[in-house]
Amino acid sequence: MNSIVDIINKIEKRPVMYIGKNSILTLKAFLDGWYLRAPKTIIDGNIIDGFQESIEKKYNCLENKSWSDILMDHSKNESDSLDLFFKEFNEYKKMLNNDNA
Repeated sequence: MNSIVDIINKIEKRPVMYIGKNSILTLKAFLDGWYLRAPKTIIDGNIIDGFQESIEKKYNCLENKSWSDILMDHSKNESDSLDLFFKEFNEYKKMLNNDNA
């Protein structure tokens, strides 16, 4: 599997199976490791960069924080922030699809 979107879609359906617990920090670590294993083979690796920019803009974050930290700041806990991640990521994918239509 060489698509970050595909792996995120799989994780969304069964997070505990892939990342061990419902935690945005665990998801971030998993995705970073998954990406770094072979970055040149990832067909959509730049989507996370765009997602980062989207989250910074939406949440008006002027600090140097990752998308996971920004979403944690706007959630009650790691599990809620994971749910927020999937919501925001799915909205971001829809926006990309509308831009490309």
